[in-house]
Amino acid sequence: MNKKMRLTWQRLIADRRRFGLFCALLMVGLLLWARIIVIARPPRTAVAAPEIEVSTETLATVKRLVLPVTLETYPANNPFSMSSVAFPTTSDSTDNKRPQYANTNIKAEQELVAGLTLEATMGEMAVINGRVIKLGQVVIVQDVPDPLRLTGLSGRTVIISAGDRRYELSIAPPSR
Repeated sequence: MNKKMRLTWQRLIADRRRFGLFCALLMVGLLLWARIIVIARPPRTAVAAPEIEVSTETLATVKRLVLPVTLETYPANNPFSMSSVAFPTTSDSTDNKRPQYANTNIKAEQELVAGLTLEATMGEMAVINGRVIKLGQVVIVQDVPDPLRLTGLSGRTVIISAGDRRYELSIAPPSR
């Protein structure tokens, strides 16, 4: 019998995959066996501290006090109303209206465009002031009547438009 077990053990450890599978199955079997033991024989006793036993005895001897509680039929405050302290109203107008800009804002828009530098173009993308902007994306939005969008690319130039106004940026020729 001893020789038979030794041969079986040598066969088992000869192949690493087979030995690893054997160990994994053995661990799963042990876990399942331990679970069955725990479920089959749960502990049937519980130990309580003496302080808890005393407190339950004193509660049993105390008379029950009845406290009447009156509830309002309607709530005093509306839970769905907005607090004027937390959310003050500043104006009666909505945010949906576009403000009317004067010609001074168009001049500010032109100054913003003058501050833009085109660094590179490739396909339908351009690098303007270090930002990669795709065709149709907004280039800049700062106190201008309409957002500045990249609407056209051709070679070393790009077209930026705001409403009906068009601006052209080009890459400066390399200085030698």
